[in-house]
Amino acid sequence: MPRKTKIIFITVFILVGIIILGFYFYNKSKKTPATPSNPSLFDKFNPFGTSTSVNNNPVVDKEEGDIVMNEEGDPVFVAQRLHKLTDFAVSGATFFEESKIVEGGITKVTPSLRYVEKATGHIYQMNLELKTSGKVSNSTIPSVYETIFSGDANSVMYRYASSDNKSITSFLATIGGGSSFLSSDILEVSLSPSKDKFFTIVKNLNGVVGVIKSFKDIKTSQVFTSPLSEWLAQWVTDQSIYLTTKPSYLVEGSTFSLNIANGTLTKVFGGVNGLTTLANKDGSSLLYGASLNSGPELNIFNIKSHSSLDLNKYGLPEKCLWNKDNINIYCAIPSKIAGVQYPDMWYQGLVSFDDFFVEINTQTGEASTLTNTQEDKQIDAINLFFNKDETNLFFINKKDYTLWSLDL
Repeated sequence: MPRKTKIIFITVFILVGIIILGFYFYNKSKKTPATPSNPSLFDKFNPFGTSTSVNNNPVVDKEEGDIVMNEEGDPVFVAQRLHKLTDFAVSGATFFEESKIVEGGITKVTPSLRYVEKATGHIYQMNLELKTSGKVSNSTIPSVYETIFSGDANSVMYRYASSDNKSITSFLATIGGGSSFLSSDILEVSLSPSKDKFFTIVKNLNGVVGVIKSFKDIKTSQVFTSPLSEWLAQWVTDQSIYLTTKPSYLVEGSTFSLNIANGTLTKVFGGVNGLTTLANKDGSSLLYGASLNSGPELNIFNIKSHSSLDLNKYGLPEKCLWNKDNINIYCAIPSKIAGVQYPDMWYQGLVSFDDFFVEINTQTGEASTLTNTQEDKQIDAINLFFNKDETNLFFINKKDYTLWSLDL
């Protein structure tokens, strides 16, 4: 091959190589880092390599304090939705409508709250229209950890530690009326749907008995016995009370339906570690929490079809509330969950959540965020309840036991 031809061939080969290398490095610089795919069902149950910290990643379109455009294109200020109602710890609260006869014989109905100060047992009342509050009862019962109101808010059960700290004292009082002590061995209390009666699980030598009592009547009715003492109760319908074994991430739990009329106990479902439940108002569906190796997961169990739906949220049923349509739920969802030993760690006070609020359709799993966690409003919500028309959600902040409301 002539020398000139060799030089041309080598030059062309070098130029082609430079072009190929340049194209390769250009493409490499344009690539974006790969993002991990969503965890599979296997990953959720696989204990190896799974994270002990879960982010629920709340996203809300309109945050409090934002300026947004309405349909007409005018700027609108997004009003505050979360409101702190007390500056002291409360042990329980309820919504009720106060009726008064005013001038002209007209009955005026006022939406109100009643709540009990944790330190003193004093009862307060708040007028929700005027946002004014005052003390209803000065009777002092120190260190009340739980209070349960009747539907008309005139009767209240106080629960507090006995003087020897070995048992729980339960005391029933009527505002402006009488009072009486209940059994000292009450382990669990659940209100009836009409809130005129309550179901208690009482410890005895053979295990426990389940007793129904009216707020206004001294008579009691025994409807349940069990050699097992560890139960959580929810009075779901007039005919049935759901009983769930007390939860631990180490133990498989089960839920049973108790027929009040004949005392029969029917298993609803079970075999779930860390099981806690919240039934809707007609008892057709259960929101339940399952303790997985990635954290406590929320699911829906349809009792009729015996099918489950993963809501793709980590949280606890104790921080949720069913809408009256029996389809939608409102939940306080932790923005981050560390560790996997739930609900034990939360019950024991070893962890505290920073919640955001969501509405979830339990038929489709579709969720919409109502509020995000904010630095000036760090909330770990418990004891959720509505006003009458379900336009306001009330709750206690477990961080300091103050009473709050959320505009829906």
